[in-house]
Amino acid sequence: MIAKLSGYFPNTPVDLRPYVRLLPEGGRIPELPGWRWVATPGHTPGHVSFFRDADRAMIVGDAFVTVRQDKLYQVITQHQELSGPPRYFTPDWDSARESVKRLSALKPNVAVTGHGRPMSGESLIHDLEALAMNFDKLAVPSHGKSVDDTH
Repeated sequence: MIAKLSGYFPNTPVDLRPYVRLLPEGGRIPELPGWRWVATPGHTPGHVSFFRDADRAMIVGDAFVTVRQDKLYQVITQHQELSGPPRYFTPDWDSARESVKRLSALKPNVAVTGHGRPMSGESLIHDLEALAMNFDKLAVPSHGKSVDDTH
């Protein structure tokens, strides 16, 4: 279905250079006191997530999601299920696995993802730990695992 709709997607580049700048070293974010960035590559090179230690709030983008993107019914119904990054565009599964482990180790209290509703509490911590421990079984597709599929 996505392939059929793709003809309607924008296909010209957007110059974001006037609006973006490099994140400072060390994870700090000067404009957001109390927040820090965490490197979470895998879904895309350079992907980062944001974490606030005070309440263990996390904004993860697509490092993991709360609605499986490869199940159309779940996307339509927004059925909440913690899942790895979207399979249709994750070029580096090894880095994605390490990113999920890094985020799980932070024991977030609430997570806002790029796909799906926010998730919180013990179910988040439990499901994220399970995803980190069983990433290859739960998240990595059986084919098309990386740009270099030889390993």
